[in-house]
Amino acid sequence: MYSPDGTSAAAGLGNGNIVVYSSSSWEILWTLKGHNKSVNSLVYSPDSNRIVSGSYDRIVQLWNIQSGTCDHMFDHKNRVASVAYSPRGDRVASTGGKTVKLWDVQTGECRQTCIGHRDRVLEVIYSPNGCQIASSSQDCTVRLWDIEAGRCLHVLCGHEENVVSIAYSPQGDQVASASHDWTVRLWDVVTGECRHELIDHGGYIYSVMFSPSGKQLASASSDYTVRLWDVESGVCLYTLSHDHEVPSVVYSPQGELIASASDDNTVRLWDAEMGVCRHILTGHSQGVSSVMFSPKGDQVASISEDTTVRLWDVRAGTSQRTTSGHDRTVNQVKSSPKGDHIATCSEDGTVRIWDVATGVCRQILRGHRFSVYSVAYSPQGDRIASGSLDNTVRLWNAETGACTHTLTGHSNSVKIVSYSPQGDQLASASQDRTIRLWDARSGECTHILIGHTKLVNGIMYSPNGNRILSYSDNSTLRIWDVETGNCNHTLTGHNDEILCAAYSSPQGDQLVSGGRDTTVRVWDVGMGECRQILRGHNKRVTSLTYSPKGNQIASGGGDGSLKVWDTEAGTCLWTLNGHTYQVNKIVYSSRGDVVISASDDKSVRIWDVTSGQCRAVIQDYESLAVDIAWIETPGMNYLVAGCEDGSVGMWQVKSDQDGCHVSLRWKPTRAELDVKDATIQDVQGLSQLDKQLLIQRGAVGEPAHQLREAIKKVNTMASVVSMLKTPRERVEDPVLTSLVSMEEEEPQEVTEQHIEHSKHLQLRNIVAAFVQETREFM
Repeated sequence: MYSPDGTSAAAGLGNGNIVVYSSSSWEILWTLKGHNKSVNSLVYSPDSNRIVSGSYDRIVQLWNIQSGTCDHMFDHKNRVASVAYSPRGDRVASTGGKTVKLWDVQTGECRQTCIGHRDRVLEVIYSPNGCQIASSSQDCTVRLWDIEAGRCLHVLCGHEENVVSIAYSPQGDQVASASHDWTVRLWDVVTGECRHELIDHGGYIYSVMFSPSGKQLASASSDYTVRLWDVESGVCLYTLSHDHEVPSVVYSPQGELIASASDDNTVRLWDAEMGVCRHILTGHSQGVSSVMFSPKGDQVASISEDTTVRLWDVRAGTSQRTTSGHDRTVNQVKSSPKGDHIATCSEDGTVRIWDVATGVCRQILRGHRFSVYSVAYSPQGDRIASGSLDNTVRLWNAETGACTHTLTGHSNSVKIVSYSPQGDQLASASQDRTIRLWDARSGECTHILIGHTKLVNGIMYSPNGNRILSYSDNSTLRIWDVETGNCNHTLTGHNDEILCAAYSSPQGDQLVSGGRDTTVRVWDVGMGECRQILRGHNKRVTSLTYSPKGNQIASGGGDGSLKVWDTEAGTCLWTLNGHTYQVNKIVYSSRGDVVISASDDKSVRIWDVTSGQCRAVIQDYESLAVDIAWIETPGMNYLVAGCEDGSVGMWQVKSDQDGCHVSLRWKPTRAELDVKDATIQDVQGLSQLDKQLLIQRGAVGEPAHQLREAIKKVNTMASVVSMLKTPRERVEDPVLTSLVSMEEEEPQEVTEQHIEHSKHLQLRNIVAAFVQETREFM
């Protein structure tokens, strides 16, 4: 639904959320969370500043669009099927059960309860002058009510089935009603008499609407047609045909066009005067459930069962935009140097630039053919680098979103990109086991760093930019000279894969590393020697960072614990318990008194490292946070999280003498259906063994919660490798990569650890990564 002033549009979701879009950029302004069941109805206030929503959770909520907050919550006591705003904006009507309730917008009080229907009320609407409301019901009647007295003026009888849609004429002298008895009826508002019974449809009628002039009426039906009627005579003027059921029809504001939405996956634009089709709008992959014109009539928005909202240019008949956040897992989140923008990269193949203040997506950087694993801002903030599964690095203009260079040379996917502190150089690490140094201005490769014998898990520049640290699955760290490209030191001591490392700040004379051997090691950069071994984690060390002053180290483990270490003494200052699963990312505040951690338990925690206490727990999202960024501004801090479900969210964090206060600032989501219980019943073109692998991962024929039983169908890595028909280092899937050792030829059994890891994979990742990406390497 568009706002009356045309600046925004809103859609209610099956998960209870409401997504508010900017109609100019068609990016998400707010995700309004409050309902815990499907949102069935929503409408804007006449001044466009508020939205009222009704849900199966029996609650009516009044939202402030300027702040994204709920002003009032009305308990209707029954499932809410419909809501309506009065033309003056002072009252809201809602239906629940057999009653209609009228609420005062300012006080939140119930002013009237309209009782009379003998079955569930399906819809309520206000008359154009706001003096009456009309309600339709499963009792086969329409009732007209005086809103001041709450008195029923007329009971409009005649339909033989549920009355599912009603509309006032623009003049307010007639009401149209549509029923499952296959008829439309026109009623006189003053007398309550039926003027016309329109009987030409051959199926259920879902929707009716008067033209702006009031001379025409459109009705949409399950008989695959839209019919246009002359209101004065009741004669059918035109029959407009689709290839499947038509659930929605709407006139343009000027009345010269009609838009219809159909289960044939199309939206059709019709000439209302001639009854001819001007455009067939294709692009949705499933049925279209709703369609609406913008207030100016130059755009049409459509909502589909394929979980997308599409924006169409009426004149050209083309799709302008498909709204969503990222379609798949967000792999990395990076803040611009000024903290005013956020860059995120995703497995959907895009990089997105978000405005921190509003949450609006300013740019979508398209060009990579496959997943984008890493993104980095230049120190000046004017450029962005991204690394992808398509083996390339791309450089982008952060202001315009234009791709300035495509850097080729790597023979496998690029997992990490990093700018030098001066911004004149860029480093990239690839699954081809090499690191490349590039001139950031010209895009030329200046050095190829060769030495690691297994996958490179991370790279980073030293604070002065003279050295690069890299660490690998082969249990070694290497320190490279940026000027010559030579390896100064190879640091050995870990006896398993190194998963994380960090330079001390600001000196850069030390570095710290952690991995699967559960130890944290502190190294002297100049000598290339291990100074300390910090023991205490009982599972792999998954994240590390130095405090800003370099006097502390924070480490996160696979068991969910965090440890804070004194770098001078090598002692553990605090063990911070609270997370229940692996800690993925740790960030220090600029003062070093706060640590922020993100975990596989779908929470982010804010810790006070001076007291060892948890100051706040953020659990406002349904998916685990893959990466986080901490932004500090005068008087306020912000936390940004990129999640596995493709969403990006920002929380406002304010600390005072009363504690730490956290509130959700914005969170654009995909506005999609929940995939937790979704399954694919069949996949064409795959062998039985391929299907077994998908079954193992909870994607085919069995829901994800049966994964433990399905896992038994594929119990050795030999069958997986055979199916992929590819060198083992080409395997991109995180589950498969964890199962395969590139130098070990013996197949390994699928373990409980791999089962748990598989549970985190969303359905869209399974299909896209397995079918689209892995197949590229066959």
